[in-house]
Amino acid sequence: MSSDIDKLAEKTANLSIDPVYDTNWCDMPAEIKLECIGKMKFKERSTAKAERLLVDSQNIQFSWGHFYNDARHVWLTSNNDEEFSKRFRNPNNGGEFLKYIWKIGVFKTFLIGSCFPTAKETFLNYTGMISADNIHIGSCDNEMVVDVLKKLTDGVKSITMYCAEGFDYNFDEILEISQVQNSKNWFIEKYHQTDILAKFAQMWIDKNSKIGSTLSFSVKIDRAFDEFSENFADRIVTIREKKVRIRTNNSDRHILLDRGTNERLGRWLKLKFYRLSVISADMIESEF
Repeated sequence: MSSDIDKLAEKTANLSIDPVYDTNWCDMPAEIKLECIGKMKFKERSTAKAERLLVDSQNIQFSWGHFYNDARHVWLTSNNDEEFSKRFRNPNNGGEFLKYIWKIGVFKTFLIGSCFPTAKETFLNYTGMISADNIHIGSCDNEMVVDVLKKLTDGVKSITMYCAEGFDYNFDEILEISQVQNSKNWFIEKYHQTDILAKFAQMWIDKNSKIGSTLSFSVKIDRAFDEFSENFADRIVTIREKKVRIRTNNSDRHILLDRGTNERLGRWLKLKFYRLSVISADMIESEF
């Protein structure tokens, strides 16, 4: 970082303005300070006090942000592998820190998981947006899931939901959210409402979704494949034991559902896995 500061100091000295600034921080113009702030690690930025507004105007890249346990525990990893973990005895203090991180952070992966009242209240009261490439949601009720998804900025690449037992979700409401409609990859683990396969497919048909859009879904023993085939009986192009292909309203793309079972998890936790995807109408079966 020292070489960067030396270059910035030289740049400051050569500014064609009067008076000529020296290298003290307080004498530097805002544009030079912003360049310096952009080079700081997260811990260095978080201790800055004198010019908080200037510091907070610069986003910081995180490869991983993990927020859970009643707003008491925060775990961050920055793009330069700097790790930061913080626990709070008082969840209210933790909530204020969370809002600050969500405001300045740009996350490659953002994981939020808590059904505790304080954590939920913290998130619902947050009025900003969250920038993340990949979002993971676990142990959250429908109200919080919807709120999380609505607060995502555009450009989300994948959404993962870990569905805790006892939670129900309104996918009719969830699939109306634009960030959801524009995300190409969905992963839903261990959820009992198998009709979401048909709901996703119908959403893709209605929105003319892009080729390559996928939903991976796991569930305990069920009849989701038969339900899907019956629901789209008038659109079926081909059907096999583990695959069904349906036409959309666009002649150049189809939707494919295929299924499998993970026998290694044991009889008591045997899961069926489904992959729903938008494919080219020209794709042949050997390419699946």
